[in-house]
Amino acid sequence: MKLALTVMNSSTNIQLLSILGHVGEGSVTPLGEEFEKLCEGPAVKLILDVKGIKGIDSSGIGELIKARNDIIKRGGQVVLIGVNSRIERLIDISGLHNYFPIVSSVEDAVQLLGQPI
Repeated sequence: MKLALTVMNSSTNIQLLSILGHVGEGSVTPLGEEFEKLCEGPAVKLILDVKGIKGIDSSGIGELIKARNDIIKRGGQVVLIGVNSRIERLIDISGLHNYFPIVSSVEDAVQLLGQPI
């Protein structure tokens, strides 16, 4: 799994985290560590790009949920982009549609996150 973090707007702390590869048992540690770093500073507004995920298991879903909860507790927000049919099905099965806002582009995500909570 590879991770790429990009600051989209430093004044509002909007950041884009792209995930590439398989997210699951044995590979969630780097992802969890990245989420912990994001939670150390000011409240982050995170765009999570999941289009590069080749596969995800329950431990990967658990890590995403934990990160979302931690970010929300600190006053941040999380939005998903790049949701393909596989990820969409997993979100449906898991009942997470209302848990993670999903938008179609980085621009839409920045616009959504730039609005007051």
